[in-house]
Amino acid sequence: MGELKNSEYNNVTQLLNQEKVHCTFAYAVIEGKQPGRIYVDNHRDPKSCLITCRSGKYLVAGKTSNASFNEFISDFLYNRKNHSCYFDIYSSSRDWITKLDEILSDNAAKLSRQLFIWDYSNLSSTSMCSQSMPEGFELKKMDSVLFEKYVREIDSSYNNLWETPNNFISNGFGFCILKDNEFVSVCNTYYVRHGFAEIDIVTKDEFRRQGFALITCSEFIKYCVSNNIKPIWDCDNGNENSKNLAIKLGFKSVETYQMHWWHENKQFVDSYLKKFKYDND
Repeated sequence: MGELKNSEYNNVTQLLNQEKVHCTFAYAVIEGKQPGRIYVDNHRDPKSCLITCRSGKYLVAGKTSNASFNEFISDFLYNRKNHSCYFDIYSSSRDWITKLDEILSDNAAKLSRQLFIWDYSNLSSTSMCSQSMPEGFELKKMDSVLFEKYVREIDSSYNNLWETPNNFISNGFGFCILKDNEFVSVCNTYYVRHGFAEIDIVTKDEFRRQGFALITCSEFIKYCVSNNIKPIWDCDNGNENSKNLAIKLGFKSVETYQMHWWHENKQFVDSYLKKFKYDND
């Protein structure tokens, strides 16, 4: 059992490809685009691995029958020093879902998520979404200054996601709508791998239901198409607003899957489960 060096990260690529892992963040770590760590049962020929992104997303993949590796997984997940205030752990197979049920028991919530890919036949409808800006609003591509402003004012977790503005500009991209130099709606790359970009969309409460998310996301998609990048949408299966926006933008659902989520704030977990209509009985 051990941790791979950066130069060894590609050793787990075949393992993920064999199991048809879709998690963009895992490949982002392997490709060195976003920060993380990789643990394996065997350095040269790994049969099981744990990929951790600094943002708190983890993936476990490979064989579930390795007792010593499973013990390592359990120790890692229960060691509070390894996490900030939460972790999301994704699985490469149903067997790993079952194994994590056993390891985590009722210490983590099991969520249902939906994966969408963009349907290229909808390019014309996406162009229609790029309506003209209302007076006083401005659409811009994210740059290093806007990235720092976003981290400072909207989502500080982007520091862990990207480490530096330069890394975001080099490997990621995004678009935003501004009014009086303040954010209205922002659509960024949450995670990226070669040829793929996972969408993260944020619209301030006072500007919701006015079409701004549709405009920023459409600009994001058009940029992807122009640069031979496949946009990905991933959200909670109970998040009807997110799913409806994805469909309106021309995405199609390709997979519903389960993952495990731990958060130190149990009230926050209960609120989330209630919001998205999970049955806690």
